[in-house]
Amino acid sequence: MDYAYRYGDPRRLYLNVTNRCTNRCPFCVRCHRRGLGGATLWGGMEPDLDLLLDSVQACGGLSDFDEFIWCGFGEPTYQLDLICKAADRLRGGGATIRLNTNGHCRLIHDRDILPELAEAVDSVSVSLNAPNISRYLELCLPDPDSVSTGALVEPEDFWKATIDFLSRAPEYIGGVQASVVGFVLSADEIMESRSLAQSLGIERFRVR
Repeated sequence: MDYAYRYGDPRRLYLNVTNRCTNRCPFCVRCHRRGLGGATLWGGMEPDLDLLLDSVQACGGLSDFDEFIWCGFGEPTYQLDLICKAADRLRGGGATIRLNTNGHCRLIHDRDILPELAEAVDSVSVSLNAPNISRYLELCLPDPDSVSTGALVEPEDFWKATIDFLSRAPEYIGGVQASVVGFVLSADEIMESRSLAQSLGIERFRVR
């Protein structure tokens, strides 16, 4: 598994640190291929800080990049400790840090981690992916067995977690964006998703 890879803009470096995810979205790219941009992103052990930084250095020096993006073939907040430990090193060359997430981190860690993320990332893109709970459950197939909080977690809790994360993230992080995967939604559903994001105070909206 490659832990760092370029995809598109050469001044951006994507960080792939887990294949674990709370959703089982059939439209996710990881269901159809093993990697992107020539990188193998599926399989292998999760990296620690040293392995991650070695992978970054193999792609170029820290100053070669304007932005590092926690992304890849899984939900990166499973690796919260790594995200927090790596922040100062990654910013050492002047780059900013973005997190791509589905917003389920409160369920994963059984606590509010937004204060910790606020110290470790500069912006966040949240996969909203649906205009309402019924479509979210249909499209994203959240998996209660993917979290081990000790409390009973229902599929509906994952939608609630996403909405809660989106609504509160701007209190902690400057740049917050909501996104949807365009080809799985109708034009009306995309508009409804945009309106939902705006109702939560999120002005930046992207159709992927």
